[in-house]
Amino acid sequence: MVKAAILEDVRKLKIVDYPEPKVEDNGILLKMELCGVCGTDMHLYEGNMKIPFPVIPGHEWVGIIEEIGEKAKGYESRGLPLDVGDRITVVPGTNRYCGECYFCKFMPHKPSLCTGRKVMGVNLSSTEEPHLLGGWAEKIYMNAEKYWVFKVPEEVPPEVAVLSEPMAVSSRALERAYAPGIPTVGEGFGVGQSVVVQGAGAIGLLAVATAKIAGAGNIISIDMVDERLKMAEEMGADNVIDMRQYKTAEERVAEVKKLTNGLGGDVVIEAVGVPAAFAEGIELTRRGGKFVEVGHYTNPGTVAVNPHTICNKDMDILGSWTYSPTQFGTVLELMRLAQDRIPLDKVVTHKFKVEDAQKSIDTLKAREGIKHALVGG
Repeated sequence: MVKAAILEDVRKLKIVDYPEPKVEDNGILLKMELCGVCGTDMHLYEGNMKIPFPVIPGHEWVGIIEEIGEKAKGYESRGLPLDVGDRITVVPGTNRYCGECYFCKFMPHKPSLCTGRKVMGVNLSSTEEPHLLGGWAEKIYMNAEKYWVFKVPEEVPPEVAVLSEPMAVSSRALERAYAPGIPTVGEGFGVGQSVVVQGAGAIGLLAVATAKIAGAGNIISIDMVDERLKMAEEMGADNVIDMRQYKTAEERVAEVKKLTNGLGGDVVIEAVGVPAAFAEGIELTRRGGKFVEVGHYTNPGTVAVNPHTICNKDMDILGSWTYSPTQFGTVLELMRLAQDRIPLDKVVTHKFKVEDAQKSIDTLKAREGIKHALVGG
């Protein structure tokens, strides 16, 4: 039997035992090593998203192949061979998009926009076999033919590889700000450009790390928790702004301008998920700069902004919604390159057993630590 934490209904978490599934020719049975507990999981728990209860939450995992079908050995996304004992991470969204919606037909280069996409650990019910369709379980089962499977480089430990999904989110947010070429010279992200990251939770910290690896110049992190500000410096921030010291948006904008020769950030990434941060982010961005909104995965409300500011600054405001599946390959390479430069293994600060999933939720709600993860059996 396999132990799993299931969300039966809003705020109703239960530990159950499922039978171990039979591995089909295209299947992979994965022994879960670590699975992240993130803001999306909290939204599921609180009922902020419509899902087909019961669901095994968890979509950020890394694990070891325990059993694999013959066909599945050829389904690694970059063509690498797969076998028992390999460490892998998986894009939780299926690669079989609906094919019917407008976005599938006319924007196939942005699969994350598909309105009918299914995501393990989010909107796949655990009612029917093989049951184990989320990361909060000792083992995970998948039809490898339907998912993007990535073999983890030997240099990347599980404490880092478990960050593949959130780092895909943060790195894609930074890539949204790319604007190379003569028509936009001096605009967008590039080597030496300043990057301001609002919020030093997991997404914000990984945005700082990604910017550092990619060659950013002055990286500024804004938060109000000592542990997170210290971690931001370890991830590569050149300057941190403590919101307890700079209490108002006006004070923080002034400090960012002071640190950027009176200009503001070339690129500003909002990773807080609070509406007020959106309005502040616009003010933090320099004229001609780019503001990337990645923090608002659900709808927490509205905020007033001045349209004249946007027009006057001739700035770009960009939304970033998850990532392309190929982003996992980019992220794993970034992790490999960063091994001796950035202590990504420190981002996961709290670990819990699967049967203690409720403790993880409660601890996360209390804003203790940075990144939480469940440990497999």
